[in-house]
Amino acid sequence: MNNNNTIGIHFIGLDAKETALFDRVVSFNKTHGLEAEVVDDMANADLFVVTDDKYLTVEHLSSSKTLVVVANNENNDKGDFQVARPLMITKVMNLLKDALENAKDKKVNGPSDENATPNAAITETVVEEEVKAHHALIIDDSAAIRKQLELELRDAGISSDYAESGEDALEKIKDKDNHFDLIFLDIIMPGIDGYETCKQMRANPDFKKTPIIMLSGKTTPLDEVQGVIAGATTYLTKPVKSDRLQVTLNRVTKWIDNFAPAKKTETA
Repeated sequence: MNNNNTIGIHFIGLDAKETALFDRVVSFNKTHGLEAEVVDDMANADLFVVTDDKYLTVEHLSSSKTLVVVANNENNDKGDFQVARPLMITKVMNLLKDALENAKDKKVNGPSDENATPNAAITETVVEEEVKAHHALIIDDSAAIRKQLELELRDAGISSDYAESGEDALEKIKDKDNHFDLIFLDIIMPGIDGYETCKQMRANPDFKKTPIIMLSGKTTPLDEVQGVIAGATTYLTKPVKSDRLQVTLNRVTKWIDNFAPAKKTETA
């Protein structure tokens, strides 16, 4: 049985190749300080990785366990986290890092109270305020990229600020008056690059879990692994395509709305 500090992971429906890929990523997370292990007994699991055709077997566990759903397409809203086939190691690394943190949070603090029935009007108001309150930091030395992201974010109800370099961004996050819910970070910039900027941001306790989306003109597996090690949440390739950005925003803002306790406290 896994101890109180270890996240138990159970697979349902995955084929041998997919299971082996997740096993490799779990081993990688162990070497980077997050305790996790694959368990055969569902009773010892905190996190379930399940294929979409087997989702009904664990749907009832959604409030107390973290559910990662492996699907055949991107348009899947089952579970807490989703990943589309074909599975790639960098994609799984990014996903499982967030899923493990979520499972750890549920294990320590317990699930959110999904059975609470507050006044409907109050609920709608809080949700609306949360969406409007999302604020992003765009770090890129290209004015064209900054403007594109600013407009895309505005259409999604997200306000934004910008920095033209890593040094400028690090100064902005030091200011306690600046609150950023998500960060877009270019890799190639004058001065320190995006990897180093990301590392230094993660060293700031206020931004340890803030979603950081790296922007890159190249996305080789080595580049993506380097980004994951630096602390990036996910990648977008430049020029940024609107549909890919919206998919990423939907996933990231869902995480912010559900698992950012400081944010919920402010809007409650």
